[in-house]
Amino acid sequence: MKDFPLIRSGKAALWGMVLLAGVPLALALTPITGLYALLMVALLMPAGMCLVAAVGGIAPALVGLIAGAVAAFRLTGVPGLIVSFGYLAAVFAAFMWFIWKKPAFFKGCGVMIAVHMVALGCALVYVQSLFDNQLYLQAADSVVQYVSALPECDSLLVQLYSMGFLALPQELENQLIVLTNGMFVMSSTVRQDMLLSLGSLAESILSSLMPVLLVQHSIISGVACLLLSLRFGKLHHDKMVFRAKEGERVPPFPETDMPPLSLWHLPRGMGWKVGAAWLIGSLIQNSGGAVGMAGAVLYLAADAVFTWQGAALLNFTQKAKGTRRPMRVVLPCLFFALGILGYLGIFDQIVNLRGLRKPPEPKEEL
Repeated sequence: MKDFPLIRSGKAALWGMVLLAGVPLALALTPITGLYALLMVALLMPAGMCLVAAVGGIAPALVGLIAGAVAAFRLTGVPGLIVSFGYLAAVFAAFMWFIWKKPAFFKGCGVMIAVHMVALGCALVYVQSLFDNQLYLQAADSVVQYVSALPECDSLLVQLYSMGFLALPQELENQLIVLTNGMFVMSSTVRQDMLLSLGSLAESILSSLMPVLLVQHSIISGVACLLLSLRFGKLHHDKMVFRAKEGERVPPFPETDMPPLSLWHLPRGMGWKVGAAWLIGSLIQNSGGAVGMAGAVLYLAADAVFTWQGAALLNFTQKAKGTRRPMRVVLPCLFFALGILGYLGIFDQIVNLRGLRKPPEPKEEL
């Protein structure tokens, strides 16, 4: 593929392999840091592979893919190898399909998000089967064992109980706490009952949040895979062209219809549909069960769209006022952390502050 050669830039390829392959393999050497290696493979590796492919070439991205699978295999055995390799390979194949077919940018984002969801869903089903469909129960048991081994176990349980997260039978409430030299001490019966309540709480949280977190990660990572790779890949390509010597050939970079961030907006009709999904999802996401989960998925998907539009509005305003580039990065990140960007996007969709959407055409009079 001429747009994406095996090696685009030797220096970028080297740094890409160091970050994608060296870091997870180094973290996987010890069980203490192994969790960070797994988190890197699951959360950062997909977007990292696509970015390295755009900047350094396909070869270093494939090296990172293999290294991520090897790190997971070292820490969790064959199941980790199957899950990580299948997930990363599916995402990278979807990215290469986008480069080859060059569909509309937002259609490509939809495909990348769908591939993330399917790959992660299959991985979750596979892992569930390994634990006889008791994954959340066994994970909750691990949480209970970890907490029970802590020196401050009793005080932590008391704090969770006082905050209303744990429950005790009425006959045990009078036996709850004995304060000795500033330390919380409780009977073994009370402690065991609190740990059982903690296990039930952990299982409930995991079973309700895991699918929602997978959807949220799919949306963020799916967009990031294309957005970061195309944005920084084009910047790196332009720099290579500028620095190229006379007669030196620079591999071309694929042209896409990715709009500038400041000009992105939802069409009027689509905005109403996404707004309806956001409203319905926010109303039913706390219903519990399948209905609540469907509502959470609707809300997260619509909120991601409005968050992106809020970032576009903020970028448009900052450029109009001549804000320096660092602040055009810092301020949106701050607003994202505070959860404000989504509401800015809704406001922009309703008010049309930037004037990018044409007013509806008047109906012809009879």
